[in-house]
Amino acid sequence: MKEMIAFEQVGTRGFYRPVAHVSFEQAVDMVAEAMQLAREHGLADLLANVAGLTGFSPPSVFGRYALAVKWAKAAGSGIRVAIVARPEFIDPQKIGVLMAQNRGVAGDVFSNEIDALAWLDLRQGAAQRTPSFLNRTRIDD
Repeated sequence: MKEMIAFEQVGTRGFYRPVAHVSFEQAVDMVAEAMQLAREHGLADLLANVAGLTGFSPPSVFGRYALAVKWAKAAGSGIRVAIVARPEFIDPQKIGVLMAQNRGVAGDVFSNEIDALAWLDLRQGAAQRTPSFLNRTRIDD
């Protein structure tokens, strides 16, 4: 299996914490590669902390769409993904998360690892896809 710098496996969870000065496109590709690696290793979760990636501005809505499409293809529906990003990179409405979830990704974005890990720990099955910004209540008929 392929090895990747800044990728660590602990049990069934992968951690990816790259530090580099890259373009937005390179950052998207790096995270997609980590998602694919997590799938190849049969991991349940991936925490990708991209706060150490610099060299680009917060993405536009189109940029968020492009990353959602690419990451959805890379992650598939088999792993849960928590992304940790600097606060200025997180859209208040988490539009990128919504776009990725519409493509089958069980994921969310956070400004710190503590919240990301708590979210992953609460998600025990791939069928649980509700992101942190949606509070849905099930109504039984």
